[in-house]
Amino acid sequence: MQEELKIFYKIFTTTKDAIEKFMNMLDPVIQNAADEHERLYYHHIYEEEEQRLSRLVVLIPLIQKFQQAKDQKEFSPANNEFNRLLQELNLEKFGLHNFVEHLDLALFRFTDEDRSSLLNSLREVSYKDYQQVKQMLIDINGRFDTNFVDPHAHHDEHHDHLDRSQTVTVVTHAPQIKQRRGFTVGSLI
Repeated sequence: MQEELKIFYKIFTTTKDAIEKFMNMLDPVIQNAADEHERLYYHHIYEEEEQRLSRLVVLIPLIQKFQQAKDQKEFSPANNEFNRLLQELNLEKFGLHNFVEHLDLALFRFTDEDRSSLLNSLREVSYKDYQQVKQMLIDINGRFDTNFVDPHAHHDEHHDHLDRSQTVTVVTHAPQIKQRRGFTVGSLI
């Protein structure tokens, strides 16, 4: 479990940094929104990521605490704090999923070179991290046989809608443009 904790620590500290960069990008957009719809849209995304930051502020020290564990008994479903760690990790897997979607949504609006480059970079790392966390948690949950049922598993049941190999048509006031994005119309409902 120690090796997994090192990976989780790296992923979630990287994620925390990425969320802060993303929120810094959104803040002036919210402050200078053209209309109430734009302000509410980005404010909603901002608040969701703000909540994730507050969860990561709790999760990262919890990971560190278990990295320092000397006794294997601490890594037992009988240990309530270990159960809490597993719950938080499973929740943040879904948080990573949502973060990738938020980055995809932002890519529709922020098409200038600087911001789209940053967003694409954040998205690439976050998507890889999401895939890794998802697989690691499948393995860990299976290892501890806690009968855990992932309430968010339906998101990837038939396919991974975050996979950029799918093509989505973006409808704008300009002529329609085909852009490759990581979600389907069904994932927006």
